[in-house]
Amino acid sequence: MTAPNPATPADNGSDDDQRDLSRKRDREAFKPTRHAHRNQPDGTTPEPETDGINDHVRTHRDHYLDGERLARLGEFQKLTALAGAYRDAVARTELQVEERSYVASYDDLFRLNLRSIVADFGIKTNESDAALVNRAHDAHRLTTNHHTWLAPLRDGAVTMRHARALLRYAGNVPDDRLDEYTRKVLDYARTATVSQTDTYARKLAADLAAPEFEEAFEHEYAKRRVTIDDHDFGMSTIHIDVPTVQGHAIVDLADQQARALHTEHETEAEEHRERVRAAAATGTDLSPEDAEFVEDTRTLRQLQTDLMVDTLLTATPQAIVDSPTAGAARVTATVSVVIPVMNLIDPDAPREVATVDGMNPCSMTEAREIAAGAPCFQRILTDPITGHVLTVDTRKPTIEMRRFLQVRDQTCVFPGCRRAAHRSELDHITPWAAGGKTSVDNQAHLCRQHHILKHQRPWRYRHLGNGVFEWESPLGEIFITRADPVGPQRPVFRPADGLGENSAYDPTTDPAPF
Repeated sequence: MTAPNPATPADNGSDDDQRDLSRKRDREAFKPTRHAHRNQPDGTTPEPETDGINDHVRTHRDHYLDGERLARLGEFQKLTALAGAYRDAVARTELQVEERSYVASYDDLFRLNLRSIVADFGIKTNESDAALVNRAHDAHRLTTNHHTWLAPLRDGAVTMRHARALLRYAGNVPDDRLDEYTRKVLDYARTATVSQTDTYARKLAADLAAPEFEEAFEHEYAKRRVTIDDHDFGMSTIHIDVPTVQGHAIVDLADQQARALHTEHETEAEEHRERVRAAAATGTDLSPEDAEFVEDTRTLRQLQTDLMVDTLLTATPQAIVDSPTAGAARVTATVSVVIPVMNLIDPDAPREVATVDGMNPCSMTEAREIAAGAPCFQRILTDPITGHVLTVDTRKPTIEMRRFLQVRDQTCVFPGCRRAAHRSELDHITPWAAGGKTSVDNQAHLCRQHHILKHQRPWRYRHLGNGVFEWESPLGEIFITRADPVGPQRPVFRPADGLGENSAYDPTTDPAPF
C-alpha cells in the first residue's frame, strides 16, 4: 500500500471513501457520446464476458429463482385457502337458511358470510377484505371450472397471474368449449409471459365464441360514450369507447406524429448548440433567433398527449366538413387488419374473428367495411395445420420482405417482449458486415432496446425456421420463442395437380393457392 502523504490530514476518510471520491471524479469526467455505437465493427455480437462477474450473476439468478419458486408455492397455498373459505361460506349460509328465515336474500347472506370469513385473513396480512372476497371468487372459479390448472400451479409451472389472465376472458367462452379454452391457455402459459398469455387468452376466447363476439360487439358499440374523471392539481382523464381498429389507428397515428416532432426538436436543439459553441469559440454574438431559442424538452408521451389534445380542439370533424358522407374515414396510421378470407368472400360462412395486428380481436362487420374501402389487399397464406404465416403477396421485393416479416414475427422476437413488429427494427441475425444475407430467414424484428442489447451484450439467437427462434443468454441458457399463429388452426386442403413427387411449394416465389 502506498504510504500516506504526510501533508494529508489524518481524518480525510477511509480507503472506501477515497475510492468513492475517485469513482465520482471518473463519472464527472466521462463524456458519453450522444449516440453510442450499438455493435462491433463487423456487426457481430460480443463474446461472453470474462470478468468473473458472471459467477455472481449466476448465483443471484439462482437465488431469485429460489425465491420465485417459494412465491409460487405460497400463491398456490393462498389459492386453496381462499377456495376453502368460499366453500365454508356456502356451507354456513346453507345451514343458516335451514335454521331460520332471513329477510336478506341467499346471495346477500352468502356475501356477508364470505366477507366475515376472509376479513380474519386480511387483518393478519394487512389486506382489504374486499380484495380477498374477489380473490376468493376467482379461487372458486379456478378450482371448480379449471381444475386442470391446479397441479401446474402447485408445481410452479404457471403462476396465479397467468391464471388471472385465464379467468379474465373465461366468461366469454361458451360452456361447451370451456374445457378446450382451459387446456389451450394452460399449454400456452407454460412457456409464455403473463402479458403474452393475456393476449392469447383474449384472442382465443373471441375465436371460440365468434358469433357471440359479434353480438357482444354490437351491444358494446351501441353503448360507446365519452367520459371524464377529474383528478387533483387540475388534471383530468378522458375515456373514449371506440372499436379496437379505430383505437389502435388513433394511438399509432399520434405515436408516429410525436416521434417525427421529437426528432425534429432534437435536431433543432443540436444545431442550436453547435451555433452557440461556434460563436463562443470565435467570440461573435449570437443571432437574435439563437439568443431567444428555447429547447423543447417534452418527452414522447407528452408530445403524443399534446398532439391528440390539439387535434381534438382545433380539427374540424369530417362529419361536419363533408356531411353527405357522414364522416368519411381519413386515418392513415399503420394498422394491419387480418381477415379470414372465407369471411371476406362469403358473409354467410362460419364466423371467425378478425384481428388487429394478428392479436387483438375486432368485429368482422367493421373489418369487412374497412376491406370494402381498401385500395389494395395483401394475401397472407397461412399453414393449414399450424396457422403460421408462409408468405405475403406484394409487388416490390423489399416491401414484400418487410410485410412478410411483420406478419410472421408480430412482435419483437426477444423472449417475453410484446413490442409490435411495425414499431420495432429489422435485425440481420448474421450481420450484413459479417456476410449475412438480406433474406427472410436471416432477418427478424427486435425493438430498439433489445436490438441494442443483442449487439452490445453476448445475447445470441438463430432462426430455426417458421418464425421459431433459439436464444442463448450470456450465462449459456437456451430459450425458444415463437409467434402466435395468425391464421385459423384447422386443416385446409387444396388441389395438388401438377406437383410432382419431389415438388414443394415455395412461399417466396409461388402464388398463394387461393
